[in-house]
Amino acid sequence: MPADLPDLDAVLNAFALPGQVVSAAPVEGGWSNTVLRLDTTEGAYAVKVLRNPWGEPRWRDWLAEGWRVELAARAAGIAVPEPVPAPGGAVAVDLPSSDGAAVAVRVHRWVAEARTVPREPVDVPLARWVGEALARLHRLALRPRDPSLYAGRVGTTRADVWPELVGRSQGAPWRDALVAAEPTARRASALLQGWDASDEVLGHGDVDQKNLLLSDGGPLLCDWDVVLPLPPSHDLAHAAVTMAGWREPSVARAVLDGYAGVAGGRPVLLPTDLGPALASRLGWVRFSVDRGLAGGDAGDLEGVLDDLAHRVEVAENLPDWLS
Repeated sequence: MPADLPDLDAVLNAFALPGQVVSAAPVEGGWSNTVLRLDTTEGAYAVKVLRNPWGEPRWRDWLAEGWRVELAARAAGIAVPEPVPAPGGAVAVDLPSSDGAAVAVRVHRWVAEARTVPREPVDVPLARWVGEALARLHRLALRPRDPSLYAGRVGTTRADVWPELVGRSQGAPWRDALVAAEPTARRASALLQGWDASDEVLGHGDVDQKNLLLSDGGPLLCDWDVVLPLPPSHDLAHAAVTMAGWREPSVARAVLDGYAGVAGGRPVLLPTDLGPALASRLGWVRFSVDRGLAGGDAGDLEGVLDDLAHRVEVAENLPDWLS
């Protein structure tokens, strides 16, 4: 077990979990947080060790807003893993780790026999379920308690940063690919147009294969830590093309059909509905460059930039692509 994980007895005490620790092990997951499967004499739990890789000072406020949306979604019939609040209702608790530092922790009940979803186009039944879940979430029309929390939200990036990224990447193996991608980045930014804040609702923020689980009882939507206020058409467009792997229009149409079955109508999606998703992708490029220049793993930046060109083409031709 890595040293920066919480003391397990402290987890039991903080969340009033019954029984005694039997075992715990990290499970494969995302890059930003660590999830443990914690088995006790009374049950099994998913323990998420929460980190703030962006260095965002209001990160804990994001978590609290996500917790509110997660609980409302569950009450509205959207299947999510059962959250376990700390006594008093706190979303996360700071606990000591074995290396003496404090780490933030939240807990859900473990979903028995759950299976992860591969990073590829999903099947039509799962695509329809995602559309239905989004429609139920949008119908709640949840609004941010504090809109300033989302001003300049980390991750949204425009192509204006490209010359600076290229300049800092002198000698880096990805520099040539970054230079070649600038026209594509500018096409992506052209789709990021303003919208009326009164049209926004709080959405999941990251409906992606990695945040879906398949259980014997059906699909579940996980990881509500990064909810965002967006017009519903933006949230829906991103989910549709993501479930389709940006390559299978029939899967995207199934998401829209599922949405229409709950919402009572199928919305018309426009290229600009994918503007925020592309801006987020540019943000990932920037974050990867920053991490690589700081001595970390920049990942397959050249592959990401090649894929960006494909995504921009899909977005620019979205109505035709969907049909």
